[in-house]
Amino acid sequence: MTNSKEKVRKLFGLLERLDEPVQWPVGLSNMFEWLAWEPDRILGVTKNSYRKLIIEWSHEETVLDEPFEKKEDHARKKHEAECKKHEQSNRYAKQNKNAIASVREAVRRAKYFSENYLNKEFDIFWSLASDRYLDGFYGQFTELSGSGEWFTHGKNMVFEHSTGMKHMQMDNLAYNPKERILVANELKLGGSKNRDQILKHAKMFDLLRERGFILENARFLLLFIGSEQEDSDWDAAIEKERRYCENKAKLRPLIEPENIVVAKSAEYGTTTWQAVMSFNDEYLKRLDPRTQQVEKKLLTGFNQTLSEKFEIQEESATCA
Repeated sequence: MTNSKEKVRKLFGLLERLDEPVQWPVGLSNMFEWLAWEPDRILGVTKNSYRKLIIEWSHEETVLDEPFEKKEDHARKKHEAECKKHEQSNRYAKQNKNAIASVREAVRRAKYFSENYLNKEFDIFWSLASDRYLDGFYGQFTELSGSGEWFTHGKNMVFEHSTGMKHMQMDNLAYNPKERILVANELKLGGSKNRDQILKHAKMFDLLRERGFILENARFLLLFIGSEQEDSDWDAAIEKERRYCENKAKLRPLIEPENIVVAKSAEYGTTTWQAVMSFNDEYLKRLDPRTQQVEKKLLTGFNQTLSEKFEIQEESATCA
């Protein structure tokens, strides 16, 4: 039987190195892949819960002894009633994560509340952004000469099977071989970093070097982008993660001395989505409206989707 990696290779191809270009339509397939793995984003509830509800409806006393057609009609009406019951008319109304969703409600929950949805929007935006834009953006956090081509990668099955890192929960990577740098973009919508995130990214960086996906002498920048800036005492953060991991057998490889050295030698940055929007606004002022229309539309569109998401934060703060 063909294994999973071979199936992915035949269907979608695999990466040999991170300096292989990945075109922007892959961002759309990444979005579809996410939805296929998490159908509750469309249904409103998990597949298991959805099946159970349909079985329960078909076994209700009023239709228990009725023919299949009657049971089907009963289940359809119950489903329609549930969708109507849980559909919100306020864009930022609190989401009910365990309720069947209509199409409109499913899109509302994903577009305004889902961090994964934001990640996929970022994948597309970052793959289309110019090298000059990425030089300018990353130049805020590390020293760059302003040359070379950027290659960006979102989390998907091709990346996982190519690198052999199926359980690495990275969001987005940007690699510039001429600058000898790999940037891990860790994206947050409201939450803060995970308790083992720095050490996991250090391990990922080391494995990518070891397996030949990036240059052996590459630098590493771990950049957090979120609603608020992370605490920038990185040495203290690494030590805190080390203490957290040492009592968990599965995480002990992360606290091996070699990985701690990698983590401590990395560069770190932290910024906010509001700062990203401000950077985009300033960058837009330098674009020629006639000859750089595509990048102008790209940045304007990403700023719009970010501003819509962060109205949620403002409403929550007002109501608190």
